[in-house]
Amino acid sequence: MKENEGKNKKSFDQLFDAMLQNRQVAEKAVSYLHNGKRIDKTIIYDELLSKKLIGYCSERKALAFPLVRGFRVVGIQYLTLESLEIDGRVMKKGQEYCHEGSDLDTGLFSTQKNFRDVIIAYGILDLLSTGLEGVSLPSLTRLKQLQLFSDMNTTVCFKNTVGSELAAKKVLKILPKARIIALPKEFRDINHILMERGPQGVKSLLTKEDNVDKARESKGFRKDKTFEVLNCRYFVNPGPKNTEATLQSALERAKMLNIKKILVSSCSGKTAFKALDLFGRDFSLIIVTHVTGFREPDHQELPERDRKLILEKGATVLTAQHAFGGVGRAFRNKTGTYQMDEIIAYTLRTFGQGTKVAIEITLMAADAGLVRTDEDVISLGGTASGVDTALLIKPAHTHNFFDLKVKEVICKPSEA
Repeated sequence: MKENEGKNKKSFDQLFDAMLQNRQVAEKAVSYLHNGKRIDKTIIYDELLSKKLIGYCSERKALAFPLVRGFRVVGIQYLTLESLEIDGRVMKKGQEYCHEGSDLDTGLFSTQKNFRDVIIAYGILDLLSTGLEGVSLPSLTRLKQLQLFSDMNTTVCFKNTVGSELAAKKVLKILPKARIIALPKEFRDINHILMERGPQGVKSLLTKEDNVDKARESKGFRKDKTFEVLNCRYFVNPGPKNTEATLQSALERAKMLNIKKILVSSCSGKTAFKALDLFGRDFSLIIVTHVTGFREPDHQELPERDRKLILEKGATVLTAQHAFGGVGRAFRNKTGTYQMDEIIAYTLRTFGQGTKVAIEITLMAADAGLVRTDEDVISLGGTASGVDTALLIKPAHTHNFFDLKVKEVICKPSEA
């Protein structure tokens, strides 16, 4: 086996060297990969060419590409540049085929580094028939390699055959957010759909919203327009020890819903920096602090140096009058009588201090013009310090408080 692999490697190096000496062929290779496969030219020149992932076979008059199973080259795939007969078979110009003995059911991992949507199909023909970036299941030597796609929008296509339902369940254990598509029974595979119904038929299959997801149905996640089943984390106790888990829960839900604005309560700045490290610059972070003078007159709990550093890292810092603790609190401090804003605050605390804070800072951010009232946000609040609650909220201005809607509880303490 090792001897054969050595021979293949040597011959492939020779193919590549021959190609480099033929500028016309090299240009055709770049054109094929850029226009046909839609791969950026910088990737072609910096990665494919430099790492010898393109060759030319003069005998077959074809471009040569590696055939990969997982991360191992197992053969060569050809793209003919002119019509000719190979091993008794007539190959038309532009036809793709594999050399004798190659595994036809092998997929190529996409070389495009910045794609967010990926298709996982049963075989290489299915994958090519979609015209999308992705990988075929047989090219994964272990299903755990699916974790490579955990932060992407993943669609997995299965043939409607015996065993596909069990396979779908295994995939969902690794990629619980994946979209599962079962092919109609009358079609063998995606390539069959392509032949019968054309590209539009394949596109319709991949974009159809009411695809039956048998694997999720068997787990109790049956689709129903009257309700939606979502996960919510309930922490045993409130407090800062839940900060990392709360931030992670918010990040996961933000990615699923494509929410870009994240509100984070932070007094000292510790939680703010943790949020910045996790969310990075892909999200618009709004850090909401205590009002100046909250603890003592003229004192701001967030040090000025930390405020500047947070701003340098791309976040926004909001320091404003607390929506539930403004002049009403002054009245209570003076007369001992609670006003409406603090009554609302105490009512919200029945759901936990973090819930009250998350709603309050959303009102403050809307009043400051940092979030829109027609775009959902994810807001994080805590108990004493850190964060332990994350809510999906439709914002409102304070004077329109009752227009604010808590749409989802992502996580909160159960003992608040």
